[in-house]
Amino acid sequence: MMRRTMVFLTCTVAGLCLAGVTGFGQSRAKSNKNEVPVPTRPIKIAPVDDKLDEQVRRSAFLIDRMVEANYKKQGVTPNPVASDEVWVRRAYLVATGTIPEYKHARAFIRSRSGDKDQRLIDELLEDPGYASHMYNYWADLLRLSERVTNNVPGRPYIEWVRQCCEENKPYDEFVYEMLAAEGKIWENPAAGYILRDSGMPLDAVNNTVRVFLGTQIGCAQCHDHPFDRWTQKEFYQMAAFTYGTNTRRSAADKMFGGGNVVSRLREELATIDEKYDGGGKYNRFLSGNLMEVHDVNRTLVLPHDYQYDDAKPKSKVETKTIFDPQPVVKPGETPREAMAKWMTSKENPRFTKTIVNRIWKKTFGVGLIEPEDDMRDDTVASNPELMDFLISEMHRLDFDLKEFQRVLYNTKLFRRESTMVEIDLSVPYHFQGPVLRRMTPEQVWDSFITLATKEPNAYQPKPAAIDSNIMTIDLATVSAQEVFDRNNALNESNGYKYRKARDDVYKHEGLLLVRASEQPQPVPPGHFLRQFGQSDRETIQGNFDGGSVPQVLQMFNGPLTHLLLHEKSYLHHNVVTGRSPSDRIETIFLSILSRFPTDEERQVAEDEVRENGPAGYGNVIWSLVNTREFLFVQ
Repeated sequence: MMRRTMVFLTCTVAGLCLAGVTGFGQSRAKSNKNEVPVPTRPIKIAPVDDKLDEQVRRSAFLIDRMVEANYKKQGVTPNPVASDEVWVRRAYLVATGTIPEYKHARAFIRSRSGDKDQRLIDELLEDPGYASHMYNYWADLLRLSERVTNNVPGRPYIEWVRQCCEENKPYDEFVYEMLAAEGKIWENPAAGYILRDSGMPLDAVNNTVRVFLGTQIGCAQCHDHPFDRWTQKEFYQMAAFTYGTNTRRSAADKMFGGGNVVSRLREELATIDEKYDGGGKYNRFLSGNLMEVHDVNRTLVLPHDYQYDDAKPKSKVETKTIFDPQPVVKPGETPREAMAKWMTSKENPRFTKTIVNRIWKKTFGVGLIEPEDDMRDDTVASNPELMDFLISEMHRLDFDLKEFQRVLYNTKLFRRESTMVEIDLSVPYHFQGPVLRRMTPEQVWDSFITLATKEPNAYQPKPAAIDSNIMTIDLATVSAQEVFDRNNALNESNGYKYRKARDDVYKHEGLLLVRASEQPQPVPPGHFLRQFGQSDRETIQGNFDGGSVPQVLQMFNGPLTHLLLHEKSYLHHNVVTGRSPSDRIETIFLSILSRFPTDEERQVAEDEVRENGPAGYGNVIWSLVNTREFLFVQ
């Protein structure tokens, strides 16, 4: 198979591996007096807790015992233990979102240490790539975007989510801060969650319940749910907790002194700005500062066409959550705050179960409950005893997602070979091993970056978040001159010139060579990531893993594939510095597939090099990145 592929490739990529194109990756543009400084913030990744080592091993043992007991109960034969080559690649992809650098793969495979699995897991969980990969997971789930809503930049919210991943903020705190957030996004970035669905209070309730409680109640917005127990009245009772949450203040609000403050300032700006364009460029300040999460006294009523006999149309709706125990709104507390406390409580029957199931699926490819976001009262996990134990573990760890994943990665289950057949999600899966799955779009991109860049596991510097001192203005007192000056200051620190200077540091022939988490959120249509299924961030978990013709063209002849053969790529450097053809071929296989070649593969590769000279190495590289083995997590 490989021999036929290589023969086909000879005329396609011959000579590319030694192309003399200049400029690559992290080589900075020449400095000059007009160079724009690129501000960064320090990165500090939360470590694992060494005091929990023994408990990690004990918990992993108990998980395996429950899984193995279920094998006997279900008459299931577990998969064999995976090889070091398969496991090290899986561990890197699942924990950090990228394949390992070839030196790391080789060192792990050759190591004879009895605890090398555990030590590698801890290293990966303390690697910046862990935070990057977790950010990608939440970006897809929370629909993170550079623009949250009208004239409100999403960058502060994006950076806050990223920082929560780096600091390993407890999950319950992470969720509570989003649900209870108040203020403007650059003052309180967690407010970006509520601003994301600005103007859609009822849809926002469905999204929140789906993401954090694993249940879909959206159908009950218009009528009793046809397939679940939720009634339309119950939907509205749940929505009543957040219906008083407003995301925008009126430009004519009395707090701004009367009249339309935005219209007044635009008229004044027209007399100051010689290049005045109608005021659109000032919307970040004029309209953006009106976007603020705050609670008002507003009553939710049932629809005028409400048709059920348990209430009258247009009657007032009292607050009530869809699960017990019911929250109590304390004096001085808003209904939204009470709901946020209820939502993230250990007493909430779905909150912990949902995140446990999501992280289990992230680790092994299938949830104990499927679908993961459509749980019902009669839904039963494929292993109920295991689900109960995992919930107790999450509570014991106080919602520490890193330590929870540390436990899962240390199980024998995570060390087993993957199940290679397609899984029927309508039938319970009993976890003979993790399931074979295709890389996410972000894993594919980040793996190419690992192959191409000189420092594949170095975390890229972060741009500074938007300065709240610049963005925040008091519309009641601000002058047009101050708005004009602040707009100029913002352009200096975050305008096109700034962004170009930041991006040029890591660009090569138009490609921004940084991790997917550092790309624009989301990348524009036509980008490699979008072609491979990255979400447009309009729907929850909008990533898809299907194949397409554009993907084939990208892999066959796209700029990222050519980049691997560039003379200054990291992979090229490692290959050409090899001591012999055999050593170079080993480097290629270890770099791309994290394993040594078989005898047959080595012979085919050596024949290719003998027939085509140095270009043969390029053909081998090209062949391997176009294999299914490269694109799948085994």
